[in-house]
Amino acid sequence: MDIKEFYFQNIQESEYHHRFYESIRNVNRVYNIFDGYTETDDYTFEVFDVEEAITKFRELCQPEMGFENSENKCWFYLITYYLYKMGYEIKEFPRLLARPPVAPDDFTYGEIRNRIIAQGGDVNGTVRYATRRTFVAGLTFELKSNHIGIDNSIDQKFIEISNRQASFYNMSTDEKLSEIANLIENMLKKDGNFITPDYSSICFDYISNETVTSYRKKMQCFRHATNEAILERNSYSEKQKSFFVDFGLTIIKVIYNLIN
Repeated sequence: MDIKEFYFQNIQESEYHHRFYESIRNVNRVYNIFDGYTETDDYTFEVFDVEEAITKFRELCQPEMGFENSENKCWFYLITYYLYKMGYEIKEFPRLLARPPVAPDDFTYGEIRNRIIAQGGDVNGTVRYATRRTFVAGLTFELKSNHIGIDNSIDQKFIEISNRQASFYNMSTDEKLSEIANLIENMLKKDGNFITPDYSSICFDYISNETVTSYRKKMQCFRHATNEAILERNSYSEKQKSFFVDFGLTIIKVIYNLIN
């Protein structure tokens, strides 16, 4: 996954991480007074999945890692944003992914060093490299925004309809809602017309055609990029979006069972 592209696809001006936008956009550029910004580097920012992103984060926190160059700084911004959007927190530093510092070494050196000293891991005020490496290796990444599970066959359908062939588990919350709406439409549309499954045969009166239609209409703001759509999606809290995800997955499971 290209997490630089992931950032640009998902970032909103209202988000804390938007302050890194220009640094990320210009990571491969150098500015001069004659030509403005010109492409000089070809840095890429790709991870296979969350596990690899966590490994990369640990690498960025190693004591020999520096942030004088724009590439490493960009990696820090992108990894923290990606893990944050995937719903992760670091147990020892629960606010770090949500609000990373502008200067990465404020965390990778300063906060980590101070925490080790507070825990008595220093030797007369000196924190050895080996101690820092051990501390970083022991950081605990916890998935906070977890949703109801889906089986592989449904996840494969998400991969098939995704423009970037992404697994549901590698999507941000807003992307999940967009793709849930797309998948519901994909499953219900046959030969250009929408079918009406017998929802009551599985879920009694809890889900009906009217319920599904109403849900699909509400999710349209996650599928479009108009100013009105962006304002509407930003009006929902993270808890409300989490509910939308779980409810949408429930609808998908019901439809999947009814049409297969």
